[in-house]
Amino acid sequence: MDPDIRRDDTAMLPKTKRLNLKTDFKWVASGKKIDTKFVRLFVKMGDPSTHSINTQGRTEWNRSTTRSARSGPLVGIAVSSKSFKKATQRNRAKRLTSVALESLYPLLPSRLNIVALPKTAIIGVKSQDVLLDLMKCYEKNTDWFN
Repeated sequence: MDPDIRRDDTAMLPKTKRLNLKTDFKWVASGKKIDTKFVRLFVKMGDPSTHSINTQGRTEWNRSTTRSARSGPLVGIAVSSKSFKKATQRNRAKRLTSVALESLYPLLPSRLNIVALPKTAIIGVKSQDVLLDLMKCYEKNTDWFN
């Protein structure tokens, strides 16, 4: 077991700071793609709750559903059972990604949305390695995050 991972309730971002709708994940995934060693990131600026997908697959804007008091960026983590066969692997990948993004969270602009897809290489590393990987990505792509 990795001692770098916290085992209490603070190991995850609060629900108000997470993406949780399938349509929001799809909307963010249509944005810019950034590949790192351990995680693939999809990044998109804006408010995901102001859109909806119609039956033709086109985005429609819905101003009445905007989040009134958005306090920061929104983060979503998607883990594939095709890539990670066992639930323990999926959970570990999610935890490592979540801890790294939580540490990076204060640096991110408030209108940013991120969907993170952990890669299989994340299983054999410590949380500090994932954080360093994401910090390098952030420093290299600061124009994408603003």
